[in-house]
Amino acid sequence: MVSERKKLVKKMDALCRQILLYRDSRNGDLFCCISCQRLLPLDTAQVGHYISRRHEAVRWDLHNINLQCPSCNKWQSGNLIEYRKSLVAMHGEEEVSRIEMFYRDSPGYTVFDLHLMVERYQGILLKYKQQPC
Repeated sequence: MVSERKKLVKKMDALCRQILLYRDSRNGDLFCCISCQRLLPLDTAQVGHYISRRHEAVRWDLHNINLQCPSCNKWQSGNLIEYRKSLVAMHGEEEVSRIEMFYRDSPGYTVFDLHLMVERYQGILLKYKQQPC
C-alpha cells in the first residue's frame, strides 16, 4: 500500500509539471529549453531541476525547476552551466545562490506540510490557467 506521504509527493510533482507547462509555454504549443535555448514542441518538454530533485528542500521550488529538452535533461546531465546562466539572467545571482545554499537544508516535510503545499500550488496553477497565452 502506498503511503499518504508518497501520494502527496507524486501530486506535488504532477502539479509542478502542470505549472511549468503553463508558465513556460510559448503560444501553448512550444517551449524554450532553459539550458540550450532551443524552441521545441511542448509535448517533448521534461521537468529539469537545477539542483537534483532528490533534495526535497528545493524539489518543488519554482525557481529550481524549468522545462528542458530531453537532450539537456537526460544526456547532458541537465546542462547545468547553461542552466545556471539562464537562471541568473531570469532571477539574479542572489536568488540562484539562495537555491544553491538552501538545498542542503532538510525540511522533512510532514504530511500536513505537503497538504498545505498542494493547496498553495493548486492556487498557483489556477492563476496560470486563467492567464491568456
